[in-house]
Amino acid sequence: MNRKKLILTACLAGMALPNLAGAQAIDEDNAALEKINAHSVVQNTNLIPTPAYTTIITSEEIHANHYKNLAEALSYASGVFVNPGSLNTSHLVVRIDGDDRVAVLVDGRRVNMDKGIMSGRASYDLDLLPSIMNVERIEIIHGTAGSYTINYDTPGGIINIVTKKGDKRETTVDVAAGGHGAWKVKAVTGGSLDDWSWMAAGGFDNVDYHKYKGTDGDTHEMPNSDNNRREMVYRIDKQLTDNTSLTFDYGHLSNDTGTWFSRKYPQDYNYEKLINHFALTYNYKEDTIAPGYITYYHNYTQGDTYIPGWFNDHEDEKTYSRWENTVDGFDWHDGWRISKDHTVTAGLMYRKTSVDNISTDISNPYNLSGNYNEDISNTSVYLQSVRRFDKLTLTGTSLYNDNSKFGGKYVANGAFDYTADDKTTFYGSLQQIYAVPSLDELYYDNQYVQGNRDLRPETGRKGSLGVRYKLSDKTNLNFNAFIADIDDPIGWYYDGKVYRADNFENQKKRGFQLAIDHEFSDKYKASLSYAYTDTHTDKGDGLGNQVDVNAVAPNSYKAVLTYHDDRWTNNLMLTAGTGRSGNYYSGSYYVWDANLNYKISDDWSTYLKLYNITNESYEKLGSLIEPGDVPAYGRTVLMGMEYTF
Repeated sequence: MNRKKLILTACLAGMALPNLAGAQAIDEDNAALEKINAHSVVQNTNLIPTPAYTTIITSEEIHANHYKNLAEALSYASGVFVNPGSLNTSHLVVRIDGDDRVAVLVDGRRVNMDKGIMSGRASYDLDLLPSIMNVERIEIIHGTAGSYTINYDTPGGIINIVTKKGDKRETTVDVAAGGHGAWKVKAVTGGSLDDWSWMAAGGFDNVDYHKYKGTDGDTHEMPNSDNNRREMVYRIDKQLTDNTSLTFDYGHLSNDTGTWFSRKYPQDYNYEKLINHFALTYNYKEDTIAPGYITYYHNYTQGDTYIPGWFNDHEDEKTYSRWENTVDGFDWHDGWRISKDHTVTAGLMYRKTSVDNISTDISNPYNLSGNYNEDISNTSVYLQSVRRFDKLTLTGTSLYNDNSKFGGKYVANGAFDYTADDKTTFYGSLQQIYAVPSLDELYYDNQYVQGNRDLRPETGRKGSLGVRYKLSDKTNLNFNAFIADIDDPIGWYYDGKVYRADNFENQKKRGFQLAIDHEFSDKYKASLSYAYTDTHTDKGDGLGNQVDVNAVAPNSYKAVLTYHDDRWTNNLMLTAGTGRSGNYYSGSYYVWDANLNYKISDDWSTYLKLYNITNESYEKLGSLIEPGDVPAYGRTVLMGMEYTF
């Protein structure tokens, strides 16, 4: 079948299947539409009405907990794991449903790097995300999703970060200091005038060293573990007519960090990340139930590694290893209401990635450069629809994807949402998986890491089934289970000399999440959650399906007790992980954290953050050298104050 026929097939299939994001929006009650738009600062980024296991972190929650960054905010979400991404602490990877293949979006624009970052199948470093100061909300979707993006290559799910649009003229300044030589100064300001609005955020975030509780029971300090982050973001909106507008985004980030690979064998590396990005979006049909938009965006990301033993200030020094990742992308999305119970959306997504990964000092024995210069482009055209039949909503997507290195592929997903009564809702999805190798996996080439130009794309299916149930007026329950079966999974394996990329035979993932929240009174509430994840991989070595013991804790627990009144917002949280392999980890962990927030006045507030209150000895990343070789932070105190004017 030729390409035109495949595209036509995708379109026809999409007419018969429903759109994932429109299930709630098809209600013809105008008040419902106004409510949706009120909660969606950028209408084309509204992922909330989805028949899936979804978690929303609001701006109120972010402010109440004074999260240091977006990675910390994500780490508190049920069923979400944030870990160092490889054999070092230079970047952070997020996993959903035990899978590191997660789409990361900012205002609907995908920021994952086709370069890859040599951490399983993860393709994004959370440390590269923008400032948390101007975030309106974070949307986390487990499994399949639709609307303006289709995660056919990221079966874990989607994280969408929605930024704030300027409204009233207001400025907030946040300053804090604490243990480990930590201090930060951050600010966000916004406003509007006539048809213009603006929002700007930026600041500094510094940590001097990493102090931890060792497996020997003593407290130690990790050498060369400093971190110096500088960030700024801007957003400008111009209202053109009652239902059209322009949005311009620009951001810059640099982070100079000491990098250690092992507690037992520390190396005095330094690693510096630099990011510049901008996007221009034309929004139209904003006053309709199916708005449209056109976006052009450009992302530039750079990483430099410096010879061990050099100083932190590298302005006059020469990097011996550098990679540059440049992305140019174009997204178009539109929607139409066919009837009272049927809407259709369509879109086109194009992105081209260029990676220059070169060594400036070939003779250096610590050289980790990838030594390649390659391009890859990807074009997707899709059509989606949503149909409601009384209590049942059927959803689905149809997409044709064309990749410059792997050709074309037709993908289809489907889902349902059934409201049995005012207390019970069942939901589920079936997702087709198709993920091409990253450029690192194809071309990386040095004495420690080898890519594989003969890699094949991953293919498979993921199914999920869940129920939302209201136990009482004050108690809610959410249960979701999933199973995934993937052929030709791509992974890195160590052959005794180098790490190589290869297609394994098969990978099976299964698990479930259970969450219960209860409101004791107007001031007290609590939430409990448990997540189970099991991963088996057949590497084709004759040993059959083997348990993946180095990814996440098979059993993850989270309990949060919250107190809130006119002055205080206090949270006490327990996170725990059990069932981890003793070959990679020192054991289970049980960590207590607390946030104490006091509102002095309408303008002033102060907070005290306590991490790892009991100074638990544990690690989030398993070690191939010995258990406990990559320890997590010990007891940490951070005191701060926030002023708004």
